[in-house]
Amino acid sequence: MYTTYHFHGDLHRLLRQRWRGRQPIALPVTRSASIKDVMESFGLPHTEVDRITCNGRITDFCQRVEASQRFDIHPIPCPWDTSIPTLLRPKPLPSLRFIVDVNVGRLARYLRMAGLDTLYDPSWDERRILREIQKNRCLLLTRNLDLLKRNQVEFGRYIRATTPEEQLREILELFGGTAAPNPLSRCLECNTLLQPVRKEDILHRLEPLTIEYFSLFSLCPHCDKIYWHGTHVDRMLQSLHRANT
Repeated sequence: MYTTYHFHGDLHRLLRQRWRGRQPIALPVTRSASIKDVMESFGLPHTEVDRITCNGRITDFCQRVEASQRFDIHPIPCPWDTSIPTLLRPKPLPSLRFIVDVNVGRLARYLRMAGLDTLYDPSWDERRILREIQKNRCLLLTRNLDLLKRNQVEFGRYIRATTPEEQLREILELFGGTAAPNPLSRCLECNTLLQPVRKEDILHRLEPLTIEYFSLFSLCPHCDKIYWHGTHVDRMLQSLHRANT
C-alpha cells in the first residue's frame, strides 16, 4: 500500500535531485512520521508550503502519514499576506520585516533601497540569524534550503532568482505591493530610517560641488551617513523601476 505526495506549483523544483522527476511521489510508509518530516526528507522546507490536504481534507504539519493516503502540498500564494493567521502559521507577522543571510547578501541593499525593513550583517552565522528571527519576528530570505527547515524559521522564502535586481523583483511580486515600498527612505548600510537634515548643519562635511548643486539632504541617525539626490540615486530609481515592471 502506497502513500502519494503531489507537489503543486514549482515546489517539485525544490525537492532533492532524486525526487524532482517523480510526480506524484508514491512510497510505502515504513516509519511513523509527520507530513512535515516527510516533506523535508524530500528536501522541501516547510516555509515554502501554504496549504496541505490529506485525502482532500485540509490538515497541518503534524498530520501523521499512514498507508494509502493522498497528500496535496500547495505553495505560498502570490500575493502573500503574512498578516493573516493560517492553519500552518497561526501567529502572523506583526509587520513585514526581512532578514537576509550571506547567500543573498547583496539583496539586502536592494530591499533597503526600496524602503523595506531588512536586517543583514555578513558576520552573522546561522545561530545568530535564528536568534534574530525569534527576537524580531522576521521573514528569512535565503538560498539555503537547510536553514529554512529549522524549527525557529516560521516565515521564509527560498530565493529563486540569481541576481540582486531579479531577486528584488521576485520579492516585490511575491508580496504584490502590500509592502508599500517607500524608496530611499532607509540607510543602505544599517537599515535605519533616514531623517531630513538642514544643509547648513552638515556644510562642513560636504564637497564643494555637492554644496553647489544639491540642497536637500538626509542623515542616518544611527551611522551618521549623509544622503542626497545625486546621479547614483537616479541609477537606483531606474533599478527599482525595472524591478517593478
